Amino acid sequence: MKHLFLILPFLAAACANNVEVTRETEYKCGEKIVQADFLDDDSMILRVDGINNVLVKVAATSGKRFENSASKVTFMQQNGDYYLSISGHNYPVCQEISR
Repeated sequence: MKHLFLILPFLAAACANNVEVTRETEYKCGEKIVQADFLDDDSMILRVDGINNVLVKVAATSGKRFENSASKVTFMQQNGDYYLSISGHNYPVCQEISR
């Protein structure tokens, strides 16, 4: 039981870290519609076909690049344009959907 009291401060600290959505938008990449939630910890949630993919920011030669190596989803911004790649399939340039 006394070991539980040693763990409680770490659990409380972990629960205190809140990530906020800084921007929400939708894109049309060819025929694929995706919803992008950009988070304040340099990650994003990209909803593709009803599945949430958590993408982390990775080094890029230019622009921004987010990827999830497990699900093989990449979303990148280059020269003001956004691009989507899923399992090696590159979609046409993504157009922001205004609502």
